[in-house]
Amino acid sequence: MFLIRFENLMNERKLNKAQLIRATGITEGAIDGWRKKGTQPTADCLCKLADFFEVSTDYLLGRENEVGLVEVKTDLTADEQELLNLYRKLSFGDKNQLLGFAKGLIY
Repeated sequence: MFLIRFENLMNERKLNKAQLIRATGITEGAIDGWRKKGTQPTADCLCKLADFFEVSTDYLLGRENEVGLVEVKTDLTADEQELLNLYRKLSFGDKNQLLGFAKGLIY
């Protein structure tokens, strides 16, 4: 059930493996293990995925069917959270362009 839910979330958000790796820090080997070998994610990976996709770990594991609203605990300010939410809506190319612009402002 995990793999089905994981793949559905990836497809719904039009994410590729590289984007997920960059956003969560989960290794390529872990993701390939889920997809090719049918291994289950570690508790740490499961929590990272749940936070990233804003779903519960029980949803990812198939223990509940409702996605529901999950509140992710964070130390981000409201402005930082808004920027993150906007960033997540951008295409891969636009994200790279924005990152370049932001780095240019700092350096």
